[in-house]
Amino acid sequence: MASRHLYRVSMVARVESEEDIPFWQHAFGQARPDLKVKFLPSDSGNGTDARQRGKTVCMRYVPYLNRHFVICVDSDFDRFTRPGVLTADKYIYQTYTYSFENHHCWSESLQPGWEALSVCNFDFKAFLKKLSGILYPVLIEMLTTKAAKKKAWSLTELCGVILSAQVNRTGALENNGEALLEEIEGKVSAWSSGQVHPTVEACEKMKLAAANEGLTEETAYLFMQGHCVFDLVLRVGKTLCNRTHDFQYEVLMPSLEHCASAEKNRVLMDIKNIQ
Repeated sequence: MASRHLYRVSMVARVESEEDIPFWQHAFGQARPDLKVKFLPSDSGNGTDARQRGKTVCMRYVPYLNRHFVICVDSDFDRFTRPGVLTADKYIYQTYTYSFENHHCWSESLQPGWEALSVCNFDFKAFLKKLSGILYPVLIEMLTTKAAKKKAWSLTELCGVILSAQVNRTGALENNGEALLEEIEGKVSAWSSGQVHPTVEACEKMKLAAANEGLTEETAYLFMQGHCVFDLVLRVGKTLCNRTHDFQYEVLMPSLEHCASAEKNRVLMDIKNIQ
């Protein structure tokens, strides 16, 4: 309450880190331009101690939240492994994708921005659809395992496997990245084969639950770790541009403004309904 009066705002919002602020400023500005909000980062900068990281710190405020003091966090896998933990009626606002970066990669807004550069006819919609098809079965098994509270299927490892693919290899991006996707698929398949696999029945159950939350074979890239997808798309775009354009600031960052995915619409609806 003191902070609200100190900053002369109608609401104080704690976010995970400084880099999350632009996304939440955009979302609140689009959904509730009548609200004057002060966004404060919660990340202590100590990346070695999970207890001091942004989301963990944000969640400590849950008992004290109200219409003047809210938290804004990445959904991560909580929607699948801890349903009901992040809800707007508790003044907790979430990205609905894995993290805010996924919204920048929504293919329906990314592709028009790319085409406006007139660099080449690479189809990001086709690329991300095929990438999703590769990620989907792995994410289902990972979510199934995590929902059962078993320690396996490291998301950090999976991201490392994906980002180890050679984007700038000769011919990697021809035919909408066909060779690059084949390399990623091979690496992911090899990594997956070394994991402990949940039962088929458990995975089928998770598929139904995931579909209800929008996770399908075509949208899996929105539920993969945001940094991973963002970095992969950025590397593809930069390679295609070959220094003729700044792909990050001409395409990736502006795409958020035109993103109209079901997940972003849920973010905006939550904010619009603040009482």
